[in-house]
Amino acid sequence: MNQGMPGMHGMHGMPGQQPGFPMQPIVCPTQYRYNDCFTQQEFPVIHPIVNVNRHHVVGVPQHYYTESTQDVMGNTFMPGMGPASQGPGGYGHGHGHGCGHGHGCGRRRRCGR
Repeated sequence: MNQGMPGMHGMHGMPGQQPGFPMQPIVCPTQYRYNDCFTQQEFPVIHPIVNVNRHHVVGVPQHYYTESTQDVMGNTFMPGMGPASQGPGGYGHGHGHGCGHGHGCGRRRRCGR
């Protein structure tokens, strides 16, 4: 049976209570009931990045050729017996005494230029 707070007016019949003399309430220390709520707040986080351009040297061969000419003595041919008349496996191309295999005398070949 809930009779409310002891000592209030009109409350009688409580043990130790005298009729007509209200009891003083007892006030307990305040209790706090916390309801926590959370709100997001952004804050800056800085990530520094350094872009580094690395330059590497790679050796690439560049070929250069030197050229020289030498005069040497070759075979001696008798008149009427030119290089074209040597038979199978002959020495020449049928143009008499020459300076090589179709390159001509005094002519220089250049490589790649």
